[in-house]
Amino acid sequence: MFKGLSADELQAREDDIFLNFMSRKWALEAAGVTPTHDKLFCLWKWQLDEIEAAKAALLKDAA
Repeated sequence: MFKGLSADELQAREDDIFLNFMSRKWALEAAGVTPTHDKLFCLWKWQLDEIEAAKAALLKDAA
C-alpha cells in the first residue's frame, strides 16, 4: 500500500495517521469503548504497521 513512496512522504502520512489514531483512541477510551473493537481504529493501526514495514524496506534497500 505504501511501497514506492519516498521517506518524506511516508513520514508525512505516518504523522497524519498517528494523530488520527491517537485522537480516536482517546475518544474511545473516554467513552469506555475498547479501541480494538473499533474498525476505524484497527484500520489506522494496520496502516501504521504498513508504513513501518515500508520504511524498513527503504532502509534495507539503501543499505
